[in-house]
Amino acid sequence: MYEITLVLHSLLRWLVLVCAAVALFQAYSGWFGKKPWSDSDRRWNVMFAHSMTLQFVIGLLLYAVLSPITTQGVFPSFGAAMKDRILRFWGVEHIFAMTIALALAHIGNARARKAATDEAKHKAAAIFFTIAILLVLASIPWSFLSYGRPLFRFS
Repeated sequence: MYEITLVLHSLLRWLVLVCAAVALFQAYSGWFGKKPWSDSDRRWNVMFAHSMTLQFVIGLLLYAVLSPITTQGVFPSFGAAMKDRILRFWGVEHIFAMTIALALAHIGNARARKAATDEAKHKAAAIFFTIAILLVLASIPWSFLSYGRPLFRFS
């Protein structure tokens, strides 16, 4: 169960990044190009926010139940884990940043949906999604980091 969930979580990151890229492109091109708000803009905003939610739920399952890193390394001695850079990343930094990013993605989606003008909709999406994706990018365990994971995990 752990391996399947980990592979799914790893692969879903690419869905999140693709949805974010398209939503950001549309938000910035709409904002600076003074384009009208479209159904496509709304759909990509929703797909970004919901792909983040799905990724977060799977990550939370890993964090709280399945991952030996947290269940055996972090939770038994949280204080000791904070002194270890790798355990601190998995136990606090990754989940904290991703929680904030998830909230920002949903706030951006809601603000865009409720904004009065097309420009305000694009601007809200651009600003909130940019901050969210920067947090995501900073918190992904990229393969070149000491605590990194493979870019594509299939087992």
